[in-house]
Amino acid sequence: MASELRQAAVSQWRVLLALILREARTRFGRQRAGYAWALVEPILHVSIFYAAFSYRLNIAPVGDSLFMFLATGFAVFLGFRNVMGRTQGGYASNESLLAYPVVRLLDVFLGRALLELATWVAVMIIIFSAAFILGVGDAPRSIVKMLAAVTLLFAIGFGVGLSLGIISEFVPSVGSIMKAPMLLLYFCSGLFFLPDALPPAFRDVLYWNPVLHGIVLFREGYYHGYESHMFDLAYLVGWALGAVLVALVLERIARKPIRNLV
Repeated sequence: MASELRQAAVSQWRVLLALILREARTRFGRQRAGYAWALVEPILHVSIFYAAFSYRLNIAPVGDSLFMFLATGFAVFLGFRNVMGRTQGGYASNESLLAYPVVRLLDVFLGRALLELATWVAVMIIIFSAAFILGVGDAPRSIVKMLAAVTLLFAIGFGVGLSLGIISEFVPSVGSIMKAPMLLLYFCSGLFFLPDALPPAFRDVLYWNPVLHGIVLFREGYYHGYESHMFDLAYLVGWALGAVLVALVLERIARKPIRNLV
């Protein structure tokens, strides 16, 4: 039985690796500009808000660098957004592959999500390493907390993206349902402000946003001496587990119906 499990794991890994490489060629192509955009996008968002805020007051809510405070917000949020958005479109770009018995419905979504996770982590390593070398940023306080934040937000993004991707195959209008909520999350997840500094009434509302908790956890891992009174690890973990569980149930229910659509 151990040998069979090992063979199954190796076969599953090969399928996922093939899907990841296929997605990488499709998304980035053979031009370096495709890879560069993954790095330029968060820097562009940070630069725009840095220019807007530093025009009047160049003071970071926490830490010594306003640029790094913005980077710890936007790099995390954009990675989460890309995981969710790319996962949602996993079926449409790999529909023909389901004709192969070895490829399962979950694989086409997971392959896309893992590519986005790898890109997300690589981009953050480049940004924070460059900032440290240039003297703009400091060494992280706890890499474990930073990785925990990325992992939990990845789970939420993957779960929500997978659920929306499956539902949209039967109800196409659902595919665009997250545009407005994502815009709201952009301004309500603490990317360019410190949630603890807001009035209690605003904090009580923003508390329900799991992405905000993920960004706060990431900043607790990056900044020395920073701890948020709003952060709730159990709430964030609950969202991550719930999103993945719901997505897996939907995938199991829709597995045969979607294959009949191929």
